[in-house]
Amino acid sequence: MLLSVILELTSQRTAILPAHLGRANHSLLLNWIAGFDAALAQALHDGDGLRPITCSSLLGITPTASGLPVRAGAQYSVRFTSLDPLLSQQVEAHLIHNAPAEWNLHDHPFTVSAVVCDPRRNNWSNSTSYEELASRYLVAGETCSKSTTIEFVSPTTFKSKEMQVPVPMSGLVFGSLLDRWNASSAVTLPDDFRLFAEEAVAISYYQLRTEAVQHKQGSLLIGAVGKVTYRALSNDVYWLACLNILADFALYSGVGAKTTTGLGQCRRIATDNRQRD
Repeated sequence: MLLSVILELTSQRTAILPAHLGRANHSLLLNWIAGFDAALAQALHDGDGLRPITCSSLLGITPTASGLPVRAGAQYSVRFTSLDPLLSQQVEAHLIHNAPAEWNLHDHPFTVSAVVCDPRRNNWSNSTSYEELASRYLVAGETCSKSTTIEFVSPTTFKSKEMQVPVPMSGLVFGSLLDRWNASSAVTLPDDFRLFAEEAVAISYYQLRTEAVQHKQGSLLIGAVGKVTYRALSNDVYWLACLNILADFALYSGVGAKTTTGLGQCRRIATDNRQRD
């Protein structure tokens, strides 16, 4: 099962918090998981390669020069996603059906007012499976769009050839999605799709800005925030199916570097007709 879960939070007091709370949210989630499955929490912390989890920063607020100004009684949220069936089962059992009363980010107390995993209530939340996503286009024959628009709502950056690349180029975005899909899915997509994304998927529209996130030891990570429309230059039915599968998968996986700590949060959105050509 794939999960994207929203915790709706109410701030218990007024404060100025750090501008990016992705690391704090990730740490808090691992501590919470350790309360019912210490081995799973340790595996998520120590595991090599791509992690089957993403954690957002605090949502519903825009950082200022001094940080995040939260107000007593105001509503905010955080988001978690799981790409691993075992982890998803645990999150469903212990979070969705047995929510904690409080969520303390950076030692700041928030009351948990609701746990949402329903796109009708919040379209950043949902649940599905790899098989269901794949079958829509590979089995059921749902029409594959040649254009897909991805919205990047937190700074998105990629590591390529030992460099940080803060631009969501086609090959980087869909290569990242392909890696994350194949790391956990029993329905493997061919690695050759990476070359298709690099050579036959163009950017037809973009609206981006750069944002910086403070990283370890005061260093900065620069990423892109905004929207990009990607358009396939080929009519190949199978490659278009792969493109659409991975675009839908973006809600759960995120893209690029540091997705476990709030970067690369993204989703597919409706393509504006003005953006298609």
